[in-house]
Amino acid sequence: MRDANSKPRIALLAMGVIGGGNLGYGIPVLRDLFERLSAHYEIIFYSFSTINEGNIPEGIKLRQTSLPLPGRLKFFYIALKFAIDQIFYPSKLIFAVSIYPTGHWAVRLGKIFNRHVLVQIIALEAVGLTDIGYGNLTVPWLKKLTIKVCEEADTLVAVAGYQMDVAKKSLPTSRNIDVLPLRIDYKNFFYRKRKVSFPVQFIHVAYYSPIKDQDTMFAALALVSKKVDCHLTVIGSGYDSTGVRDMLDRLQISSLVTFVGEIDQSQIPQCFHDAQILLHPARFETGCAVIQEAMASGVAVCGTRVGILSDIGDSYAMIAPPKDPEELANKIMELIYNPGLYDTITSNAYKWITTYDSMWSYENYRQFIDSKLKDL
Repeated sequence: MRDANSKPRIALLAMGVIGGGNLGYGIPVLRDLFERLSAHYEIIFYSFSTINEGNIPEGIKLRQTSLPLPGRLKFFYIALKFAIDQIFYPSKLIFAVSIYPTGHWAVRLGKIFNRHVLVQIIALEAVGLTDIGYGNLTVPWLKKLTIKVCEEADTLVAVAGYQMDVAKKSLPTSRNIDVLPLRIDYKNFFYRKRKVSFPVQFIHVAYYSPIKDQDTMFAALALVSKKVDCHLTVIGSGYDSTGVRDMLDRLQISSLVTFVGEIDQSQIPQCFHDAQILLHPARFETGCAVIQEAMASGVAVCGTRVGILSDIGDSYAMIAPPKDPEELANKIMELIYNPGLYDTITSNAYKWITTYDSMWSYENYRQFIDSKLKDL
């Protein structure tokens, strides 16, 4: 039996959101959230992928395996660890990040052990972009599983209003989906007031992918470069391909683009130092940490009306429709030629991110989880 003074115990089922990824950082906004929540709850992290144990916050207990097991056997092994813990360390609530494998197993385990299951969708789980083959709903078996998990979870949470709207239409479903955004800690970034000077310094931070739609960004840059002197710095992996090089040559912008590659998360704040405009032309987004990071640094954002930019609107960024390089270029030029607009956009964005930051996000999640626990 749990001591009256101890913290409520939550089982966190996730892949490498903490301690995972190529550089061992996982997803920084989620790491920050769960580290904060661990002061209020006892969190046991059942990792369905092998992660760097040294990067786990002190207040979070880890369950994983380093055995070289194939995927489904590894998932079963972690589920077995959860089952054993329910005898000695029973959890009040299961918090699953994403649909497969974690949400799928959370729903199963919730039924067996009579636990409340909260499933958080953070990316493309309830999306089907068939033209580029992205999203769970483009894969028949995964679509079926996703619909089932979204139907059977006791609580379903999205991290952006735009994402919730897309999920309701795409699944489709009439069930309630709560929206609890994820936010960065703006104090980790160095804000300074800026203005546009020449050459205009653009920055883009993302891996190369059809979902991030860098092809639209490069096409827009080619249009802008015919009118103003400019340079683009690209941070992220996947650009060292013949296809990318050929595209830049064809657009005649090879000399205007510098590729930095993937870098440590701790280096990101410094990368914004010389930047004036962040370009983010994604086909789909949710909370998009890099947009928030640019806002916290005083860098103007030019992006597409998806995810966080769809939620907050035109007072905080220059926004174009997805897949439209001409309109994206127009929005960029409007910002370059209007110093007052640049100042207004960046000032509004900084006030917004310093109000709705990681502490605000943590408080929302804590109150929401407390309300669920109260009913158990």
